[in-house]
Amino acid sequence: MTKERIKIISLVGLLVFGLLLSGRLLYNEKWVDANLIRQSQQIPGVVSVGVVNSSGQQEFDVTTKNVSDLSQTSAMLSKLAGKLPIRYLDNRTPAQEALYNQMQFALQEGIVRGDFVRMAQEVAALGKDAGMQVNLTMDSNEIYLTLTQGTHQLVAVLDRHGEGKFLPSEARAVSKGGST
Repeated sequence: MTKERIKIISLVGLLVFGLLLSGRLLYNEKWVDANLIRQSQQIPGVVSVGVVNSSGQQEFDVTTKNVSDLSQTSAMLSKLAGKLPIRYLDNRTPAQEALYNQMQFALQEGIVRGDFVRMAQEVAALGKDAGMQVNLTMDSNEIYLTLTQGTHQLVAVLDRHGEGKFLPSEARAVSKGGST
């Protein structure tokens, strides 16, 4: 009799646990994601957002279009994302990607040495030579860079202190999916 009671109690416990877990997943999927989407639509330059799993880690993916003030957009998204790292998905061209890769030397040297004036001058010169509009700003934690040419824009946020709050941005076509 006691073995049967233990089996019944265990079965009921597993059933309750399964229901609670299912309810939590449904809550996250329907209410939390819908709330994030609704709030993100009020941020200028943000097309869509989604929480996705990438290599076993959750991240906050943000699809952008014509971001005018990346530092302000990033601050608003940081509040929404909480502790999740943010990855921007933009509509860059191969030429913008190549230019950004060239700028990495100046950007990383500026971060390491703290010579931000020289970094800004080198980045501006590279952008001018390539015929792209460069918008480079910074605060005490991040460096914000947009490269704009026509309707295409590369968006990048570089973490100055290695906190991992912002992940490397990617082109939209490389998106891992998720709820947007």
